[in-house]
Amino acid sequence: MLLRSGVSLRARATLLALAAPLAAQAESCGRFPSRGFENADAPQLDARYANPVYGYAVQLPAGLIGHGAPSPAPDHGFGIALSWTPRAYLYVDGSYEVLDDDTLGKQETRQREFLRAEALRVLSTQSTSTRLGPLPGVRMVARYACKGLRGLYVKDEVVALSPDLRVVYRVALLTTTKRYRADKAALDELLRSFTLLSRPVP
Repeated sequence: MLLRSGVSLRARATLLALAAPLAAQAESCGRFPSRGFENADAPQLDARYANPVYGYAVQLPAGLIGHGAPSPAPDHGFGIALSWTPRAYLYVDGSYEVLDDDTLGKQETRQREFLRAEALRVLSTQSTSTRLGPLPGVRMVARYACKGLRGLYVKDEVVALSPDLRVVYRVALLTTTKRYRADKAALDELLRSFTLLSRPVP
């Protein structure tokens, strides 16, 4: 069943998750976002989303509704919950690069580390060069198992860096192998719509 709702960003939790105990990381595998994330104060999105702070814009797929983080949390992007059982989730994020992972290779390594810490078992990973709008990027597709959950899960993520290497852009899908083909269509639509905007000088 398609759920027309969204969530604030998974990418915001990545730094904390990397430092968290492995048991805690495993609890989020296949269960993100958690139930009850809906917040009446969270901005609701159903068309074009533009973020002038991080310098990007995307068009939401028709019929889907996303949510950003409620004020006063910073606006990095938004998420869309496609299904609760099993979990399926799209997210778009722009964030300043704070870990000195200023190459696509370093970004890819960081994501592999995060996935290994979170998943019960990683079955396969595949990386290919791609583009996110005008930017060179890397697309990483991983298949993995989660503790306490049946079936296999897929993470399909495109990562790119701004021309000045100060901002990391992520557009990603978390879903199951059974849903992947259908959910990937929404991911690809988001990817095709990605454009850069002028960013303010820090």
